[in-house]
Amino acid sequence: MAWNKLSLEVTAAQADAVESMLWDLGAVSVTLTDSVDDPIFEPPLGEHPLWAHSELSALFEQDIDLSQVVETLSAEVGGQVHIETLVERAWEREWLDQFTPMPFGKRLWVVPTAYDPPAGAEVVLTLDPGLAFGTGTHATTAMMLRWLDCAELKGLRILDYGCGSGILGIAALLLGASSVSAVDIDPQAVQATRENAVMNCVDERLTVAQVGELDTSNHDVVLANILAEPLCELVVELCQSTQKGGTLVLSGILDSQRAQIEQAYEGHASVIDEFEQEGWVALVLRRS
Repeated sequence: MAWNKLSLEVTAAQADAVESMLWDLGAVSVTLTDSVDDPIFEPPLGEHPLWAHSELSALFEQDIDLSQVVETLSAEVGGQVHIETLVERAWEREWLDQFTPMPFGKRLWVVPTAYDPPAGAEVVLTLDPGLAFGTGTHATTAMMLRWLDCAELKGLRILDYGCGSGILGIAALLLGASSVSAVDIDPQAVQATRENAVMNCVDERLTVAQVGELDTSNHDVVLANILAEPLCELVVELCQSTQKGGTLVLSGILDSQRAQIEQAYEGHASVIDEFEQEGWVALVLRRS
């Protein structure tokens, strides 16, 4: 089946009204993307700001006459409206082409559910991320996975703070950790982590809940792959979650933010190792 794609540029102030208008006019999907390369790296927790200028795209079934839609948008919003026809494509297959089995270190492989594990893979984490962040394709996650692969985790209690798909906590269990507590502010992440834990047969050793619903104190290792701003805001909480002498592994830090993180954790924990990849940094700290 083919679709008609309609797109136009809108401001942040226009976005909600135009989106509602498109739904009312028969759109089957509406998407907002950054139109001027103005990334929003670290919005405050709980806030979801829009770009100052966004490209708004809407899909319509091919038999819908878009002339009335274009006329309405031009009258209400102004600007140029673009229309193109999209031929049906295997979108799921295209996404899987970007997410294939990947090795991390000497032992660990992350394998999408659509693939068989590579021959000789020692530790295999089968993953269906769903709507949650975390596949290992991003540098921030990849650095954490490589650290886990080379760490001695046997018998340790792990906290995965901001668990996303659960990839880090599940990897820790497959690599020898005794138990994992996983928390996230997103209920979809909690669901994805629970389902992936069952898929990897580690659900009996993993407890997952939304932030604030689980006792996160006194862990041997705390993993936090989030962003620099929340890492700074959560210094006390993350350090209290780590027993004295325990290890914090922090990721989601741009290279330019390294000093900011080190300063925030000064007096609480000291850096003992670090990783760099594609402009991102992961820091390994020892709790004071």
